[in-house]
Amino acid sequence: MLKKSLLTLVVALAMSAGNSFAAIITQWDFEGDVTTPSTGAGTAALVGGTTATFATGNPGRGWNTTTYAAQGTESGARGVQFNIDTTGYQDITVAYDHRASGTASRWSQLQYTLNAGGSWSVLGNNGGTLSPHDTFYAQSFDLSSIAGANNNNQFGIRIVSIFSPVAFDQNASLADFAADSAYQRANAQSDFAPGSGVGTGDYGTGGTWRFDNVTINGNLVPEPATLTLLAFGAVALIRRRR
Repeated sequence: MLKKSLLTLVVALAMSAGNSFAAIITQWDFEGDVTTPSTGAGTAALVGGTTATFATGNPGRGWNTTTYAAQGTESGARGVQFNIDTTGYQDITVAYDHRASGTASRWSQLQYTLNAGGSWSVLGNNGGTLSPHDTFYAQSFDLSSIAGANNNNQFGIRIVSIFSPVAFDQNASLADFAADSAYQRANAQSDFAPGSGVGTGDYGTGGTWRFDNVTINGNLVPEPATLTLLAFGAVALIRRRR
């Protein structure tokens, strides 16, 4: 009975050591009105001509960006970028709080790079969830299926403004827009049903996107030396019990 209990313990310890441990790799909370990470290391940058200041976050302070592309132009080209070294980590995930003003795009896209910005790939979009405006929405993306994101000192992400992938009606006076042809404002007066838009508001380049609590998570896997020490300890325990 004792031998069986010890065997169970050894197996449990080995499985525990083989599993990875979740950790924050890098986080930006923008407190103190800076783009230096509050946890870990990395860099934050503006993409495509956007500009930024700092404003109320969720809570505390947030990074407030503006100067987005003119209607019908540069889909996927303007936004923000974060570079992170994921060495020693795997199963990468991204989470952040995102808020749009009424005239900013409600659609964002997450792109990633595995070669320090030499090329970018699209992971997915936010589903148009930045509406109604002036509210922070929790966003998350899972890159655990992207093997190249693991253990990579050239990893980075971009969050960019994109045309609505769904047809929509911007307001009561404009004609409907076809999918992938225009930015849809975050104000809830714009709607997806044909002819259902109300009001006279429109998308504008002065609309703002605000970011807070940008967090890159990963699973830290024990080094082989740790597993070896655990194995020796388990063997010693069995011998001592015998």
